[in-house]
Amino acid sequence: MWKEKALKRLKEHNYKLTPQRLKLVEILDRIGSEHPSLKDILSEIKGEFPTMSFSTLYSNVLTLKELGLIELFSLDGETRVELNTEPHINLISGGKVIDFNDPEIIERIREKTGRRVKLVNVLLE
Repeated sequence: MWKEKALKRLKEHNYKLTPQRLKLVEILDRIGSEHPSLKDILSEIKGEFPTMSFSTLYSNVLTLKELGLIELFSLDGETRVELNTEPHINLISGGKVIDFNDPEIIERIREKTGRRVKLVNVLLE
């Protein structure tokens, strides 16, 4: 479902579906729910495209973000990819990230801050 939405949005905005971009979308569709780091994604891509650079990956990731297909967040000094672009909470424990949807908590945060909530990261011990 995410893959189809991503390909459709890229086409609608006249982005070429290059082999590298298609591979990125395929990888994110497969492992995106794990909130992969950019390093992990590049490692996956290099299996098929060994000459792909980090800067090429990063520019493609920023394109997906600009199109509203992903969010980015930092965890332990690494940039992670979030496919769930709806307001939600990430529960983080031992390097694992689990999406937690609780509209009441999101609404309370919005009320307290007066700002729209995109993503809340909660570190658990």
